[in-house]
Amino acid sequence: MGPLAEMNGTRTATGEPSTRAMPTADELHRFRDYVQRHSGIFLEAERAEALRVSLLTRAARTECKTLDEYFGILTGDDAEFKELLNLITINETSFFRFPAQFEALARTVVPEVLACKPGPTGVLRVWSAGCSSGEEPYSIAMRLLDAGVVGLGFTPEVVGTDVSTEALDRARCGVYPARSLIGVPEGMRSRYFEKVEEGYRVTDVVRDVVELSYHNLVKEPYPIPLSGNFDVIFCRNVTIYFRLESTRRIMRRFFESLNPGGYLFVGHSETLASVSDEFEPVEIDGVFLYRKPNPPQAASSGRSVVRRPLRAKRREEQQRDASPEHASPQPAAAERALETHLRIAHAHADDGDFVAAIASCRRALNVNPLSASARYILGVIYQRLDDPLRAAEEFKRAVCVNPDFVLAHFNLANLERGQRAYVEACAEYANALSALERSPEGEWTDFLDGFTSELLEQSCRRALVECEKVTSDG
Repeated sequence: MGPLAEMNGTRTATGEPSTRAMPTADELHRFRDYVQRHSGIFLEAERAEALRVSLLTRAARTECKTLDEYFGILTGDDAEFKELLNLITINETSFFRFPAQFEALARTVVPEVLACKPGPTGVLRVWSAGCSSGEEPYSIAMRLLDAGVVGLGFTPEVVGTDVSTEALDRARCGVYPARSLIGVPEGMRSRYFEKVEEGYRVTDVVRDVVELSYHNLVKEPYPIPLSGNFDVIFCRNVTIYFRLESTRRIMRRFFESLNPGGYLFVGHSETLASVSDEFEPVEIDGVFLYRKPNPPQAASSGRSVVRRPLRAKRREEQQRDASPEHASPQPAAAERALETHLRIAHAHADDGDFVAAIASCRRALNVNPLSASARYILGVIYQRLDDPLRAAEEFKRAVCVNPDFVLAHFNLANLERGQRAYVEACAEYANALSALERSPEGEWTDFLDGFTSELLEQSCRRALVECEKVTSDG
């Protein structure tokens, strides 16, 4: 038998650890906490099995007889730490994921950034943080090239970084199977890919724009170019694996890494609420982005910008309602209990504690199974967890209970649009506009979080026009 046989399990004929090798809960917590401290990645309880298998696999390959011995190797060898991260990190991505963001990049962000450059020539820098196997930085490079950046006299530079060395190796290879190109428009496919035996290879004209390197968002210094900061940063669906305190530090560093007027792209279901109030939230054609403000004298005009308010008031109300002097029984006790559970759920969701937020939503639904607000909060949580099916299910339940819950219609429409279900998206954007007209001051306004109803209406109308155009062209 191999060395792992001296622990509490055996190995299979292929040399991998069998599922009978069971680390104790304390051992798993020890490794989980070390990974979180040194990478920012927090492994939720449901990922314990992935951690267990990864630990046993690496312990076997390093010929460790115990996990305690492997922990000693892991903590003293940065290369081994990277190998463990290769096993436990999830690298799911695709070309032009959420196309509306790339449209906003090309149509609005790039022209705005170039217009603020001090001279007629220079460099446009974009950072793809958490680039995985390369689809995102290559997609960015293609959009920059198609936007005419070179023809305007500027040099596009895209930096792609990731914590997985295996993913970076695949990115550097730049070869992808045909199924990976589903989201690539035909014109781009013919211009920027060449057919090879293994599938399709990104052409040199795109590869020359992209620089790929290892980077740990929590530990390493941030890759500031010698001649200036970045104009745009993409960090989409990366920090959902981090604890709130790590995400706050990362966003602070992103803010420092951006030029004034630079843009931050996050996942379409992510938000910086309770994370950072330094960025300006900006809506561009139905896409919500974050921008580093220009100095007052250089502030641009014309774009609607709404700052998100701090949540101190909500928490003060929560603490007030929990105090003894406010705990006297009332005929409307159930209604007060419902409101308290909803406030707590909202606060936990803002803090990134989704397990606690979901539990509070369930308590609210136990009080009132017809609470549209509880269903809406659950939908937002599942969006943050990148579970669009469950998110859509909760939003549908919200509008079933309350057809005038504008934000549930709007978020459902965005989900449909993200899945390219444009007919369904059109219907939901229209439903949102109708509900907004019927109920401009409904319970849904508790969740605007700093964005005005006027801005929401504008977003709905723009998105509806875009989706109707796609359906008519198709």
